[in-house]
Amino acid sequence: MAGSRAQNAYLDILPGLAPAARARGATISIGATFRSATVIDADDEAQREEIAFQGELAAQLLRDGCSVIVEGPGHAAPAVIRSLAERMRKAGCPIMPLGPIPTDLAIGQDHISAAIGATLMGLEGAAHILAAVTREEHTGGVPQIMSTLEAIDAARVAARVIDLHRHGPGPEDRRVVAERSDHRTCVVGRLVRGCARCGDACPL
Repeated sequence: MAGSRAQNAYLDILPGLAPAARARGATISIGATFRSATVIDADDEAQREEIAFQGELAAQLLRDGCSVIVEGPGHAAPAVIRSLAERMRKAGCPIMPLGPIPTDLAIGQDHISAAIGATLMGLEGAAHILAAVTREEHTGGVPQIMSTLEAIDAARVAARVIDLHRHGPGPEDRRVVAERSDHRTCVVGRLVRGCARCGDACPL
């Protein structure tokens, strides 16, 4: 931005952006520049400082009557997810984790890795909007329609696990239980008793 002295030009325009967003009912998403690129550098000093600053911005915007979400972290080993979640919850607004990717060794399978990371964040109360990460995330490839749908399905599984943890079994969970009991099989949608593996003596 011409004439800006701020390292981040958005800080210059924030005083005007906030009332515009409030007037239009728009949500301001506070992104993360120093999100970790590997599981090894997660929860380092730069990321901690940025999360704290995101919280300060969120608090100011909330005081201004804006709707806000906070993004981050990127990659995070399971051992540091609780610490990151605790820091991010302090913002007092919904959190959209960017994954997180809990292992750097799932190249081509990051839709699975991200769903696991999102679940871990959700169990810590720090995942309200889930990102759909495709298998191409670290392959250099461009996401295809089918891999995008696959990523959405993986995120939906994570969301179901988080909801189950937060709210307990719901009507859909109980429907599956009833079907399995009624038909003596774990094969959902099967209308006859048993299956090729267990016959009609299903232990479930």
